Amino acid sequence: MAKPPRIEQRFYYAASQKRVYAALTEPRQLVKWFLQEASLEPKTGGAFRFVWRGGYSMKGKVLRARPGKEVEFSWVDRFDGKVLKTVASFTLRKKGSGTLLAVTHSGFKGGRRWVALFGAVQSGWAYYLTNLRSVLEHGVDLRSELDALA
Repeated sequence: MAKPPRIEQRFYYAASQKRVYAALTEPRQLVKWFLQEASLEPKTGGAFRFVWRGGYSMKGKVLRARPGKEVEFSWVDRFDGKVLKTVASFTLRKKGSGTLLAVTHSGFKGGRRWVALFGAVQSGWAYYLTNLRSVLEHGVDLRSELDALA
């Protein structure tokens, strides 16, 4: 039996682990590169609510939090009228004078909805985590207001 698909991406940031972790877990930082609104208790078992441009929102739990090292979220998408549950994990480690961020998004299953969600999530992480690099390293948010209309 084939292993369920999972998304694995890696990004290098010329920023400290503390700064990258803050960008992933502090509401005031999350809105600079990822979300329109955020509330988050950055501790294991903490609740979060994320709202993206265009109004899409999600509520969930922090499954694991080790400050400066890792954070893992329950990820509950509504897609094509169904609730699809996955897990988004972020692991940080020092690399040279910066930070290597590994994102793993797992829990995808088979079927048309899951395939479509997998593609949307994979491209979404590439888009947003590349934007995080721009924000951390240059202070520039590359998101377009038109993205919410897609």
